[in-house]
Amino acid sequence: MSNRITEKYFTHTGFSDAAKTLKEIVAATGFRPGQEIFRGQIYDKNKVGSLIYRGQWRNKPAVLKIQGLCPEIDEIDIIKRFNRQNKSTKVRLPRLYGGKKWNKINGYGYLLLEYIDAPKIYRPPFADTRQMRDFRALYQEYKSRCLNTPLFAQEPDERQSLRFVMKRLKHWLAVAQSKGRVNKTTKAMVRKFQALARRHLPGVRMKFMHGHFTYDDIYKLSANEYVLMSNLFWSYRPEYYDAAFHLWAGIKSIRKQHITVNYVISYLEKWIAEYKKLPIVRKDAGFERKFYLMMAERCVAALLVDLRNQYYASNRQKHITHLVKLFSGIFDYCGEQLNKNK
Repeated sequence: MSNRITEKYFTHTGFSDAAKTLKEIVAATGFRPGQEIFRGQIYDKNKVGSLIYRGQWRNKPAVLKIQGLCPEIDEIDIIKRFNRQNKSTKVRLPRLYGGKKWNKINGYGYLLLEYIDAPKIYRPPFADTRQMRDFRALYQEYKSRCLNTPLFAQEPDERQSLRFVMKRLKHWLAVAQSKGRVNKTTKAMVRKFQALARRHLPGVRMKFMHGHFTYDDIYKLSANEYVLMSNLFWSYRPEYYDAAFHLWAGIKSIRKQHITVNYVISYLEKWIAEYKKLPIVRKDAGFERKFYLMMAERCVAALLVDLRNQYYASNRQKHITHLVKLFSGIFDYCGEQLNKNK
């Protein structure tokens, strides 16, 4: 059973009193909070699922994560399960100092974690050639050494890629409709993706992976050591979802208006060439088809819900309009590539 995060959009109401919650945890643990460094939101700013603070605990830098959204699998259990089966000497999770699992009485749980003072594997929106090679090597290590045993069993709707993706698509549509954002163009895109999914997804396996495998969640301590964050998101996803996810996130972060669809497509093609150098990818003749399918899925998610529910420092509508153009173009390109593989 994987954790459901975005699927709780219609039921989660956010923290009732975040300040009171923080005060209680500080009193119980002795954590000295500093700056709030992350606020996990489910599509709306008033639907806060988690809060993360940097601070001090027992005279050392630490991070406090407050989990307000009830998880199916508590992150404390996930970290412990991962550590038991991880065989990599290069990839690890942050050290868990302590915590308390989510419970109904408190209405929250929390984790005290090691503070990681290191750069992220690359800065968005685009990785350079050296960073692409670093990411490629990490991806091989993570897939071959970190995922020896799934951390939990699959549910029925996680066993087939088509069923899994169609269920998520239905949810995104419901969110978009609730905000009045579904029009003729949107419906046409959804129908096109449904046709692609029905044709190609039955041959794509569901695999256990980090469901949020992106530059924001990968810290590079050295050339030989990486730390993975956002460990609530380990889950079952279609093959190569994790290969496309960080690229989707990078494109979402684009704020320069001169960046074109063709430029981004060329960048994606460079990544495909890098991935194809990996031993785990060379064994799979269907890699490109699966990658394009996962990028198309990510484009649909962006266009239905994500672009209008992320932070823009300024010129919000201008950036959204540009990103809609980029993701629409990428979606069309992925569809063209997939149609070549009928």
